[in-house]
Amino acid sequence: MNGYQFIAALAVAFLAAGNAHAQSATGGEAKPDDLLTLARGAVAVSATVDPERVHSLIDGDMASNWNASTKKTPPPYIFVFELAAPARLTHVGIDGAGERPGGVQGGSAGPVLIEGSMTGSAEGFIELARINAEPEGATLAEVPPETQARWLRFTVEGGQATDVSWIYFDEVIAHGEMTPPGGADRFTGIFQTGRVNFLELKQDGTTITGCYVENSGRSTGIVSGAVEDGVARLNWKSEQGITGTALLTRDSTGALAGVRYRQRSRSAWGGPQAPAGSVTPCSDTPPPNPVLQALQDDGEARIYGILFEHDSDVPKSSSTAALRQLFEALEENPALVVQIEGHTDSDGQEDYNQNLSERRAARVVAWLVEQGVGRDRLTSAGKGETEPVATNDTADGKALNRRVDVLRMN
Repeated sequence: MNGYQFIAALAVAFLAAGNAHAQSATGGEAKPDDLLTLARGAVAVSATVDPERVHSLIDGDMASNWNASTKKTPPPYIFVFELAAPARLTHVGIDGAGERPGGVQGGSAGPVLIEGSMTGSAEGFIELARINAEPEGATLAEVPPETQARWLRFTVEGGQATDVSWIYFDEVIAHGEMTPPGGADRFTGIFQTGRVNFLELKQDGTTITGCYVENSGRSTGIVSGAVEDGVARLNWKSEQGITGTALLTRDSTGALAGVRYRQRSRSAWGGPQAPAGSVTPCSDTPPPNPVLQALQDDGEARIYGILFEHDSDVPKSSSTAALRQLFEALEENPALVVQIEGHTDSDGQEDYNQNLSERRAARVVAWLVEQGVGRDRLTSAGKGETEPVATNDTADGKALNRRVDVLRMN
């Protein structure tokens, strides 16, 4: 079973709602990334028990957990996950779920065997660590130096006690260094997201445009966004004007896997590469500038490709494509007057996030002025964490909340 097939089976369960990525505003040192989150491109491959709940182990949400639910299937419980790319690991472990509320007889996971493989999801595993997990909080173990892995297998051998009704825990954890998957066409292609549903993406450098077809072709929509560290953060808009966001990765089979948000609802979105000959409404149509189109149609454009260094208003070099897209939109329509808004996730202090978002928005305005855009056409504002477009409970939701918005003011 590949990553898409497994995640597709979880489509309903993905409605459940973190780890902070390096662009989060924290006001301090960046904490180690958990590479085992969807926000970092990880996917669930398989689980021997209750696979409907295994998504909760990579969502970065401490309020959600996996549990065995019954005594009928005793441990061990085995889970396999795939990282976005091979990683040189330093620590692996799990987050315990604490005491079960309401007097229910359950117990957090205890002894856990953690293995890694560079070969595949079903072979080549070697032992990385054995832990006796604490009932609450993170229990981490160092792995042998220079250890590399793409697939990680967690075997929960039992609970904190032998007399509990079932076992549960919050998150799987992997710290280390991973070179994100690159390529200017990593996301380019047509993917089958349902029996007769398709999503086409066109990647140009770090920017993405595309469209989707759903409901047996009766409804369509457009998508746009950017790739950051091998993960696509997207906006989508249906032909009825319904809008939302999405976060997608590609697994080792080439399938898309991820989630999309509509208001605060969260559902699975992805699928394998579509059969040869599949087409969508944008297959033969050059994509328009999505920033200009959004400003003209909706008066607002959400941009995911403008990225900043950690705790800084200095744009990353990878932001150039998205900044150029914004500049070209303003150049193509010289009558546009806009406000640039910075947005953060909820990590860190609220006043710090507010200040950081203001500085980032001002830096974008300064860059546009340097390119020749009239200063009288531009204002800036920081919104901090006050206007999320997705939940801040999950790592992928936080990634989608970190953005730059552009508002038409005339």
